[in-house]
Amino acid sequence: IVEKDHSIYRDKIGEKVAHDSVTMIDDPTIPCLYGSYRFDDEGTPARRNVLIENGVLKAYLTDILSAGTSDLPLTGNGRRQSYRNIPVPRMSNTLLAPGDSNFESMLAQTDSGLLVKKMGGGEVNPTTGDFVFYVSEAYIIKKGKVSHPVKGAILTGNGPDVLQNIISLGKDLYMDPGVCGKSGQGVPVTDGQPSMLIEGMTVGGSEA
Repeated sequence: IVEKDHSIYRDKIGEKVAHDSVTMIDDPTIPCLYGSYRFDDEGTPARRNVLIENGVLKAYLTDILSAGTSDLPLTGNGRRQSYRNIPVPRMSNTLLAPGDSNFESMLAQTDSGLLVKKMGGGEVNPTTGDFVFYVSEAYIIKKGKVSHPVKGAILTGNGPDVLQNIISLGKDLYMDPGVCGKSGQGVPVTDGQPSMLIEGMTVGGSEA
């Protein structure tokens, strides 16, 4: 996506793209996760890649083709669904590193908000960063207390804006297996993140 000039993060290596607390890592070498491997589908050894460090964009994920044509380091992320497919740069186990806040303190800071417990599907425009995500379990927060559930909640916003609007990150870390779709292919992946306190997101839905 970056190579084809379809990413909002193109030519931004070394630039501030997120809040100072944000460090994002892609690591296929973590044992026993859904996106783990020792070598990618081009035979490149797997390695840990820091994508964002303290809010600064550090790297892109590459395969042999994208690394060569864009003069970028080879990260070992050339993946494909089967031998019938051509490898393309893909995530593996991608996580947002935990912070130093506890959940109770983040909840206490929230006068009015939404506690999202479980996400559904969604869509992201890689050119603009705009997204729509469906929430399968969520609760209203009022004056630091969890209240009643919300039915059919939808989160909309812009990825780069959300990364800048993170107030705090929890000490916890949740890892969730899934499938990443790209170029008509699906590969096993894991995404992980701590509890997060974010301001300025648009929420739609109705009270259950």
